[in-house]
Amino acid sequence: MTTRTRVLVAVVSAIAMLQVVLMAPVATADPRVHPFRGSTDWVAYQTFRDGRESLWLVHPDGTGDHELETGLDAVAQLPDWSPDGERLAFTTRGTFPEPLFEHDLTSGATTQIFDCELPCFGDDEPAYSPDGSEMAFVRYRGPFLEEQGYPADCALWIGDLTTKALTRVTSDADCDRPYFPRWSPDGQSLTYHRERPTSGGGWEAAVFTIRRDGTGERRLTDWGLSAGSPDWSPDGAWIVFSAGYGTGGRADLVRVRPDGTDQQRLTSYQSTSATQPRYSPDGTWIVFTALKPFQGWPRQRSLWAIPAGGGDHAVIAHTERIYTHGTWQP
Repeated sequence: MTTRTRVLVAVVSAIAMLQVVLMAPVATADPRVHPFRGSTDWVAYQTFRDGRESLWLVHPDGTGDHELETGLDAVAQLPDWSPDGERLAFTTRGTFPEPLFEHDLTSGATTQIFDCELPCFGDDEPAYSPDGSEMAFVRYRGPFLEEQGYPADCALWIGDLTTKALTRVTSDADCDRPYFPRWSPDGQSLTYHRERPTSGGGWEAAVFTIRRDGTGERRLTDWGLSAGSPDWSPDGAWIVFSAGYGTGGRADLVRVRPDGTDQQRLTSYQSTSATQPRYSPDGTWIVFTALKPFQGWPRQRSLWAIPAGGGDHAVIAHTERIYTHGTWQP
């Protein structure tokens, strides 16, 4: 082979290699890499395992799953993070009365939040205000109405976490109470849902807002939508909720403007219900409970997350265990 031939062969080979490089697919991020990989935040959630209910913590990528040791004999449920991410408030069950408690993750101390003495039967569903100075919750007060099967008084209250002064927000006859209050980012309003029986013997629900002084209650959704478990986005632009809440069938996530306009469906799963949505602290994700309908008991419940505007979900925790009422640490 002459020198000129060898040069031509080398040039042709180089061109061929360059074509292979240019035609090769551009490298992309591995889709198996978890979008929250390496996050040191915690997601607090409620679970039922080993024959009992309790609160656990897990990182958003599914690692570090462990029980929160509250030091209480009572069952801990329905967690909510303080705005500084250092404390968890929660509901208790299994004692009488059933007050709210707060657990300090740094010191490990668990303390009762508000006094709850008769006629107080218990406090429920705590929600820290955006500045951490107050807490919204539902209080049950006696006497217990045996014929009806519920306490005489169930209303929404706000408590000052420093002075412990309590202010009643709603007045609800027959314990027609608000469920799962959540604050607006400016601390001036609350969103929640109410439930009512249907003529067919079932239940339906609707999302409401109210000003913190108890005025201006407004229904945002039709009763037939069975909308429940609302949460306010950190920027105040949206309220997300679960449509089909409590019906026993399939539920999806929907968001709506705080004035009740511009409803947008965020999920449309065929065999999974999306319930109990909560925004991430930066508002870019929505954590929710995904459950499989019609599986008998116990139905599997997993923690998933979707982008705030909708999209493909990421799995935070998905096993044969029950993961529910997830909330992301600020």
